[in-house]
Amino acid sequence: MKKTFVIFMVLGILVSGLYAYSQDDRIKDMRTMADALSEVQRGILYNNKKLVHDGVESLKAASKNIEIAPKTDMDYSTSFARDQAKNITRYANKLNINMDEGKKHSALTNYTKVLNQCVSCHNKIRKWNQ
Repeated sequence: MKKTFVIFMVLGILVSGLYAYSQDDRIKDMRTMADALSEVQRGILYNNKKLVHDGVESLKAASKNIEIAPKTDMDYSTSFARDQAKNITRYANKLNINMDEGKKHSALTNYTKVLNQCVSCHNKIRKWNQ
């Protein structure tokens, strides 16, 4: 019984390790995030809560998928990207709340904070500043 359980656990770990987050996956998720940001912006400009909510949900779903493989032992980009994704989710949630409360300027401020998280990550990880 114990051996069977251990065998299934090992197989489960091996199978889950077969799927690696590829460059194509990352590009797809980045495009999804860009489209979601556009949808949120349109929703704010047209005062359309549904567009904002749909865009925020797409943005949060795509940001959960983002993975960066460390290049060295001292590479912090993995944890940095994870932190940026958490910040994106946090500001996106605030944006949703602002729209529900009718606070358009606050929603726009949180939209800008989301966008700043994206640019910050791209500056550090994709080396946009160089």
